[in-house]
Amino acid sequence: MRLSIIAGLGIIAITAGLIACSDDEKPAESGKLNVVTTLPLFADFVREIGGDRVEVSSLLPLGSDPPTWEPSPSDVERVAQADIAFGNGLDLEPAASKVIEPNLDGSAPFVLLAEKAEEAGATVAKLPEGFEEEGEAAAPQGGEPGDDPHMWMDPANAVLYVGIIRDSLTKADPGGKSSYDTNYDGYVSTIEDVKSYVSDKVNDVPKTNRKLVTTHDAFGYFARAYGLSIVAFVAPSPGQETSPQDIANLSKAMKDERVPAVFVEPQVHAESEILRQAGDDAGVQVCTLYSDSLDDKVSTYIELLRFNADELARCLA
Repeated sequence: MRLSIIAGLGIIAITAGLIACSDDEKPAESGKLNVVTTLPLFADFVREIGGDRVEVSSLLPLGSDPPTWEPSPSDVERVAQADIAFGNGLDLEPAASKVIEPNLDGSAPFVLLAEKAEEAGATVAKLPEGFEEEGEAAAPQGGEPGDDPHMWMDPANAVLYVGIIRDSLTKADPGGKSSYDTNYDGYVSTIEDVKSYVSDKVNDVPKTNRKLVTTHDAFGYFARAYGLSIVAFVAPSPGQETSPQDIANLSKAMKDERVPAVFVEPQVHAESEILRQAGDDAGVQVCTLYSDSLDDKVSTYIELLRFNADELARCLA
């Protein structure tokens, strides 16, 4: 995934000063495991598995966009105080990783969930429709197929993610093993229930309408899991330049495929505006899907899947 790397933040300069005073500024020991995650989504996973044995916070706030988010000095301090950190990896959250890697205590692990899930046999997203197997971009927006890091969008992979979190928390806090195991079993059951809910909703959509046009390349795993076809996206990743020809090709793909709706994402602004205009020009519905960001309306992974399922049924059926 071609992501812009954030520069000029002075992270190294502020790090030394913050770490030097962090020991004096730590709150009283609560007896709980102090966990930092890159995304609110992963903080939700940790809360579900960790329960009352963890205190967890996310570097990225609700409503932020992982590839374009920029850290602040207080983020460095939070990392320095953490017992364990979780991120995705696969270049999804470059700025957050650059804060965590040099500032996490040497004894505290930084667990990259997507990379661990790959090792555990995660499912693989299909190439977006219109891409050649050898990697040549034939879809209207261009891009690099196979670079989608949003593995949790397939609930089978989300189960792998929370299993990795359970094992990592247990290693850091062996006394919590029974609690983590119990919470894991209950949460996996909840994921399985919502997985069936999404399937039922998608099955209500005519097969000829099961097509996605989105702001960026974030739904390959979701499409694979539920039999949807990716027609086009505005850009492979938020913040990438989109040419007039890209926009023209996007509109042509929408017309050729007769898509009934396009799907913007709340945290992706520039690309969403482009897609809104394309949808309005084509006379199709402009709807919403969530992928890597949560907000006050959709604040958990389970709510994300249910919202997406309801929106697909409303806009495509």
